[in-house]
Amino acid sequence: MPSLRVRIPSQRGETWTVCHGMARYAWEPRTLKAKAKWVHITCPLGDAIEWVLDGRVRVHTAANGTVWWTAPAYEDLALARARVEADAEAVKWAAAAERRRKSAEERAAAAAQRRRDAERRALKRAVEMAAEIRRLARFFEVTGLDPAVWETFTQMVRSASGKAIKWGDLSPAHGDGLLVYSRPRWERGGFNLAGVVCPDPGALVEWSAELTILVPNQGWLSRIQAAARSPLKVAVLGPITGCSSFIRPTPTSSAAPVRPNGPDRT
Repeated sequence: MPSLRVRIPSQRGETWTVCHGMARYAWEPRTLKAKAKWVHITCPLGDAIEWVLDGRVRVHTAANGTVWWTAPAYEDLALARARVEADAEAVKWAAAAERRRKSAEERAAAAAQRRRDAERRALKRAVEMAAEIRRLARFFEVTGLDPAVWETFTQMVRSASGKAIKWGDLSPAHGDGLLVYSRPRWERGGFNLAGVVCPDPGALVEWSAELTILVPNQGWLSRIQAAARSPLKVAVLGPITGCSSFIRPTPTSSAAPVRPNGPDRT
């Protein structure tokens, strides 16, 4: 049962006054943004006793266990405030849940779009690679290089050069080898001749020492070494083994490895 704290009269004839234990709920204006709290009121002790005996006030227990006397109307007002806060919280949580749902949908849609884009790019590369392999059918027949490893070989050439590359045509002027052109990746200009893949060893008599010869295996390297009539620069890029080496064969000595510098670098 809540106790009432009273103020003793300072003069004869004054009434005893309740200063704590009787409270009202203050919420003005009655909006969510307005502050609301329980406020202890002062009243004559006789009035407080009369309210208690008449049942016009009842015991109210706060969330922390504190108790006081208050009118039912104030409890109803506190309950209304709690409902307003709960509704606002529910709206906030619903909005947050909706944002999370939309965000998840957007992420899922973006991931699906990335997959579709990747599939389209892969399909485009496959179509382009198939067309390139058909274009180079004679090259594969002459060199014995397996078309199945051509994409790997292309990647090794690109990695070794450190540049953007593109394949040209078979060149009779270069022993029917396949021309490869390159340019720095950050530039937009034209491509320059960077090397020749698997030229006929018989065409090496007057071969430029700065024009890189690219071969896919040691067998081709041996043929180039045997036919060398002047210093050459050879890049051995093995699509089967995944190994790369850069050689400078000379007509008077066996091939000697040199510092790796890519098929189109000096």
